[in-house]
Amino acid sequence: MTETVLIHGGAGGVGAIAVQVAKAIGARVLATARGSDAALVERLGASAVIDFKREDYVDAVDRLTEGKGVDVVLDTIGRDTLSRAPRILSEDGRVVTLVDTATPQNLIDAWGRNATYHFVFSRQSAGKLDALTRLLERGLVVPQVGLEFSLDDVARAHARYEEGRLKGKIVLRVKS
Repeated sequence: MTETVLIHGGAGGVGAIAVQVAKAIGARVLATARGSDAALVERLGASAVIDFKREDYVDAVDRLTEGKGVDVVLDTIGRDTLSRAPRILSEDGRVVTLVDTATPQNLIDAWGRNATYHFVFSRQSAGKLDALTRLLERGLVVPQVGLEFSLDDVARAHARYEEGRLKGKIVLRVKS
């Protein structure tokens, strides 16, 4: 049975990879992103992109899943996503957050869905990197490169990063 996953921040650095990985393992992928990023997130593998500036994602998920909800919510943005997740979860759904939450969240609604929450604080692992490498080698995951700079231009690269709204990652070329 195909699972449906909602990835918050589908155009972000982690979200863009998560969309591709979820698609590669056979999930139906829904993602939140700005409307201007919808085409990118769809190219990465999302079957639907929810413009969180125009539509409440809870209403959108209800519409897109015909009231069934999603099996997994992947939180890459924080804020109130943990407390709102039960509103969009299917029975026995899972919530995975990669974000440290400074503000207490009210998770009482999670009881009604028999939800499971996973708080991931990950460090590097050779096994995880090997699995990701296999997806890269098969072309199922493609890093999104926004800009390239030489190592000599690292200050300029950092300044550009600080401006925000960069699509993709910054690559620093090292002379060999």
